[in-house]
Amino acid sequence: MQQVVERVLGAEEEARARLERAKKQAGAIRSAADENASALLAEARADALAANKRRLEEARGAAAELLNAARATEDAKAALAAAEADQRSDTIVAAIVAIITGRPHPGP
Repeated sequence: MQQVVERVLGAEEEARARLERAKKQAGAIRSAADENASALLAEARADALAANKRRLEEARGAAAELLNAARATEDAKAALAAAEADQRSDTIVAAIVAIITGRPHPGP
């Protein structure tokens, strides 16, 4: 009977030791998984940040191109308007000169 009790107690002690080793191993695995997840999350954040920066630079470049094109269009319109205004001014001056001198004005 003593031997049976000793075997049962030994088996219980061995079971406790195995359980403790399993808990430690599970803790180590959990800790490694947490570290791995943190590293993956940090990498994903860095990748997302880099992608957002790249998209922002692309958008800025596209906006600059649109702005430059709009400025060029407006500059061309302004140059055309200035040329037309100069031509009208010349016509008006010629008409005034014709009136003052009494000569017939050739027209526009």
